[in-house]
Amino acid sequence: MKEKDGIVKFPITYSQRRKNMLGPLIAECQISSRYLKFGKCSDVFNGGEFIYLDVMSNPSGDEGKSRILCKLIVTREDILEALKNIVPGNDC
Repeated sequence: MKEKDGIVKFPITYSQRRKNMLGPLIAECQISSRYLKFGKCSDVFNGGEFIYLDVMSNPSGDEGKSRILCKLIVTREDILEALKNIVPGNDC
């Protein structure tokens, strides 16, 4: 790393820089400018824990204003069940 004026710049990926800008409650698409924005709070009802999320788009890149494409309410249990059934590899 080059030090300029006493400041050492740390190399980070584009994805990490975007996550730093958008915050910890997002899951960014790796091939488009879309991302999931999770709500900070959830609600618990008889059927499980309900999580609110927005499907967001940032059509103008880093400088454009994000917009909501749609809103979803999913249960934590459904998300965890789906993730548990995903397997890595090219044979899928």
